[in-house]
This record gives sequence, C-alpha cells and structure tokens, in this order.
Amino acid sequence: IINMNSVYGLLGQDLTIYEKTSIKENMPYSIIKGGLVNLTRQMASYYGRFGVRINSICSGAVYSIKDSNFRKKQFIKNYKKKVPLKRLAKPEEIANVITFIATDASSYITGANILVDGGWTII
Repeated sequence: IINMNSVYGLLGQDLTIYEKTSIKENMPYSIIKGGLVNLTRQMASYYGRFGVRINSICSGAVYSIKDSNFRKKQFIKNYKKKVPLKRLAKPEEIANVITFIATDASSYITGANILVDGGWTII
C-alpha cells in the first residue's frame, strides 16, 4: 500500500511561499496529512505480520502544466527560493519513487514516510 502524502504531513505550512498570491493557508490539509503519516506507521505495524508493506510518499510541490497562470508563477518563484534544488518536482520524479516502493527492490521497507521534496525539509 502506498499512501500519497505531502511534506505538510511532517511540517507546518510555510506561509511565506504564498506571499503575493491568492493562495491561503489550509490548516485542514496539514492536519489530514499529519494523520496520514501516523496512519501509515500504525498500519505498517499491524499489517507487517501478514507481509503487507505500507509506506507513504511525502512530496513537495510538483510542477504541472496548470501552473502557467500568474498566481501559480508567483508561488513557484517563492517556492524555488526555499528549496535547495531550486525547482519543483517533475511528475516522473515522484512516479519513480512510487515504482521503487511498489517493487521487490524495496521489500524491507515498511512504515516509511519517504520524502521527495528537493531538500525542502532539511532547512
């Protein structure tokens, strides 16, 4: 089982990335994603005895073609300043981690909340 999560499941929202945009904080989002972090751990603890592996992918922002409008452009500019790799993730970078976790190459990984965030959470 692979849960799709967010860095906001592990951290509070950085409101500075929303400056000069119409995007506002979303407290329920962080609460839900934080719950998913511990749900992943709890389920892995319980279902491990049945050989079921349960992990989550905690991604940072992912670029999409929809990000071309002005509101998103300012957000992307603000976001890039906060990430050591200075960019958003490409969808295939998240997909590659999902593929790894879904295969036997990760057969001894369970209960992990895997960060795919360009270094966002190290700062």
